[in-house]
Amino acid sequence: MTTKYFLLISIILCLFCASCAEERRYDINSDDAVPPAAPVISRYEALNGAARIYYLPPADKDVISVDAQYTRKSDGKKFRFSTSYFSNSILVPGLTDTITYDVELYAVDRAGNHSPVITYPVKPMESAILKVKGSMIIKGGFDAIFAKWTNELKEPANVFIDYSFTLNGTSRTLTRVFSSSTKDNMYYITDLAIPSDSPVSIKYRVSDEYENFTEYSKDTTIFVLKDEEVPKLDPDRTPYWSIPAARTVPLAEDGSTISQVFGDVADGKMARVIDGIIDHSENLNYMMTEEDQPWSLIIDLKRPYELSRIVTHQRHTKDGGADEDVKRGNYYGQGNIGQYRMYRWDEEEKQWELISYHKIEIPQGSLSELEWNRYGRAGDMAYMFPDDPKYTKPTRWFRYEALSGFEDNYATGKGGCLSEITLYCKKITE
Repeated sequence: MTTKYFLLISIILCLFCASCAEERRYDINSDDAVPPAAPVISRYEALNGAARIYYLPPADKDVISVDAQYTRKSDGKKFRFSTSYFSNSILVPGLTDTITYDVELYAVDRAGNHSPVITYPVKPMESAILKVKGSMIIKGGFDAIFAKWTNELKEPANVFIDYSFTLNGTSRTLTRVFSSSTKDNMYYITDLAIPSDSPVSIKYRVSDEYENFTEYSKDTTIFVLKDEEVPKLDPDRTPYWSIPAARTVPLAEDGSTISQVFGDVADGKMARVIDGIIDHSENLNYMMTEEDQPWSLIIDLKRPYELSRIVTHQRHTKDGGADEDVKRGNYYGQGNIGQYRMYRWDEEEKQWELISYHKIEIPQGSLSELEWNRYGRAGDMAYMFPDDPKYTKPTRWFRYEALSGFEDNYATGKGGCLSEITLYCKKITE
């Protein structure tokens, strides 16, 4: 046998023996009863709602993991986490409060033997759910409760809002739960038939994926606001609002330089935006323009109103036909407006005053055609002042300024369609 073949056979035998030794290392039927040595902890790093513990792994060759566990003081529930023997640290999440937690660390070998337990104290930084709770803003909305918070760590959080009120002599307590892992969150508890002078008591708490809960907030008392739809049609359906002629400057004599959009392109007609009919299936009820964005649609409300909310409806029809009735069509897509600004005419200053900006969020998730249809058909509601529900100063003239469509992440900037604008205002008293 030549030296070359001898060396080749020797290498193969060495690899075979090493393989056998590795198999014995992972042999779950091993009769090994000797526990491994404990990991040697060097330090820990405090994280938001967590701690990372660093250690020197045990030298034992059959160690397969290092485990950590702690006991939740509120209910005695144990939480255990494990990491590979290749690692030199382990992450311990789910630490809600900024208190000292006693974490137990130990090594585990292939036979299931545990090393002696090392108890190590850690103190985490403020958790995501404590941060969420601390950022909560609760106010009275329009027949609604307005809730806003920031989840700067973008970790899963559930917000529980308990609200109590008395209606027709009967006391009620209800709970709503909102789940989110996004940074900025704004929700409404809507359709509350509660008088504006009836107090609503609110408290809230936040939980995480480990079923940790913050303490309840202190009780807060709010009052809901009331509004009603700004009338756009007389009882006989004669238009009450009006839209000045395209490409004119309706308030030029008072200092305005903003011209009216031309919205009668193809099947579009500007007057359809204020006729109380939304575009759906075959009815072709929308305006269409080819003007570059931003473009403005100016509406004469005929008398001053203190505005509260707006509901906009998109163009739905794509190809027409009855089968479009249950399809997505153009909703949240081609030709529709995704971002806009709202203005009121300031009669004293003789200028347009910005009310607010709004972005229509595209529904997320794997939605069916029918679900897309339902979202679009419901329309998009926005408050005039989204961060602070209240009414505008009185205005007779309202301006809707289209900024972009939905396509290319709201980057499209030409043309656009709009089916309907509905405005709400402070309750009218004649």
